[in-house]
Amino acid sequence: MKIPLLSLAFFAGLVTGCVSPASGIKSDPVTALRQLDQERIQAQIGADAAALDRLYAEDFIGIGSSGTVRTKTQVIADFTSGSLKFQSITAADVRWRVYRDTAVETGRSTMIGQDRGKAVPRDNRFTRVWVERQHRWQLVANHYSLLLPQQ
Repeated sequence: MKIPLLSLAFFAGLVTGCVSPASGIKSDPVTALRQLDQERIQAQIGADAAALDRLYAEDFIGIGSSGTVRTKTQVIADFTSGSLKFQSITAADVRWRVYRDTAVETGRSTMIGQDRGKAVPRDNRFTRVWVERQHRWQLVANHYSLLLPQQ
């Protein structure tokens, strides 16, 4: 019995990941999420309001390492006004866990920037929560904790 290659590809997609609207074949969600996270970093560094609007969910809530709480609207306003700006953001020890339409990203970040004229805490641990809605991943929550020096 011969099974057309396209049928096998479609079946493999059903079993393994997310549907790519362009191809109709599923892809690895972690690969897509890594790309979106890089886009988020570049949007923050570049204060790109359109990209931030696309990447952040309407119900986004973010908590900075100083305890500052921001909604999506506040994040975009703070970046576009220049009151929040980053020169660089890097991540290390990043781990992804995907649960159907929800993904949890954890790791360490090093940030160089200013928040309302004060230097942002440089070394942090973070937890981000992404949710897939209508075939699109968006950031719904972000929490930073200051990484204290080892004693």
